[in-house]
Amino acid sequence: MSANAPLFLGLTVFNGERYLPEALESALAQSFGDFTLFISDNASTDGTADICGHYMRLDRRIQYRRNERNVGAGPNFNLAFRQCNAPFYKWMAHDDVLDPAFLQRCMEVLRDDDGVVLAHTALRLLDDEGEVLIEGPKGKIIDRHGNRHHDREPLHLAEGARPSLRHAEALRRMNWCTALFGVMRADALRRTNWLGSYYEADRILLAELALMGRFRQIEEPLLHKRCHAGVSVLKSYADKARMMDPNVAPLLPGLRLRAGYCRSLFVGDLPLGERLACGATVARLFCRNSMAYKIRCTLRELWSEAPPAGPELQAAPSIAQGVQLGCAEGDSPVQH
Repeated sequence: MSANAPLFLGLTVFNGERYLPEALESALAQSFGDFTLFISDNASTDGTADICGHYMRLDRRIQYRRNERNVGAGPNFNLAFRQCNAPFYKWMAHDDVLDPAFLQRCMEVLRDDDGVVLAHTALRLLDDEGEVLIEGPKGKIIDRHGNRHHDREPLHLAEGARPSLRHAEALRRMNWCTALFGVMRADALRRTNWLGSYYEADRILLAELALMGRFRQIEEPLLHKRCHAGVSVLKSYADKARMMDPNVAPLLPGLRLRAGYCRSLFVGDLPLGERLACGATVARLFCRNSMAYKIRCTLRELWSEAPPAGPELQAAPSIAQGVQLGCAEGDSPVQH
C-alpha cells in the first residue's frame, strides 16, 4: 500500500462477528491491493472489536474506529465516508464477500472513462450458510427457510447519456440498491446529500449520484451479497427506521423518503429541461405510492398469487448460477 492509496474502503459493522472475518479476508485477497480499509464499528457488543484488532495486526492497510454509541446505519455510513482521503471510494458491508477481481475490474472502468461516476458488478445472492440462491419463476427468490427475498433486477441501469433518465432508473428500478457497494468517485459522492437517516435512503443517494455521471455495471457476479435473518427486508417498518437511525423517531411511512425525492432534484448542474424531467419522475412516484395504488397492487397480487414454492425454488448450490437480483419496490439492503 502506498502512502496515498487511490482507493478508500469504508466497512460499516454492528455486531458482525459471524460474517466479518470472511468479508475482511475477501477484501485483503483482492488483486488490486492499493487501498486503505477503514472499519466503522457502530458500538458492537459482540466480538467485532476483537476481530478487527486481530486483522489490524495482520495488515497495516486496516484502520479501526468504534463509536461510543449506536448512531444508526445511515450516520455510520457517513462517518466512514468522512475518513476518505482518496479519489475513489467504496462502502463495504460486513456480511458481503468480494470476488478477488472486484476492485480491479471496477477501478479499470473508472480510470478508462471519466464520465463514469460509479462502477459495480452483477450480484450473487447467498443464504445464511453461504449457499447460492437461485431464481425461480417470474424472478422470485425464496430461501430454504421459506422467506421470500428479492425479485430479479435489470442489468445496466443508469448508464445512459441523459441525467434525467439515469435519475429515473435509479429511483424506479434499482430495487436491490447494491450499486451503492460499487466503487465511486469520491468527489461526486461529496456533491450529494450523502446517506439519509431513513429507510430507502440508499435509493435516493444512487439517484443523486446518477445526476453526476453514468454508472457502469460489469456483468460478472463479483459481489456476493448475503440474505440472512438480519437483513432489512425482513424487518418491520419501525425496526427499519430504528436501524437507520435509533435517535430519530419514525414518522409516517414514506414521509422522509418523499422529502429525499424532492432534495434529489437540486443536486448537480443540470439544464432546466433535465431538471424539470427529474421533477416529473418524482411527481409520478408520489402518485404511484399513493394509498389507492398500494391497494390495487395488493388486490392484483392476491388475485394472481402462485402456489407455494416447491423445493426447486430453494437453495440448490449444485446447480445454482449467479444472477443479478432485485427486490420489490420499497426494499433495499443498507445495513449497519
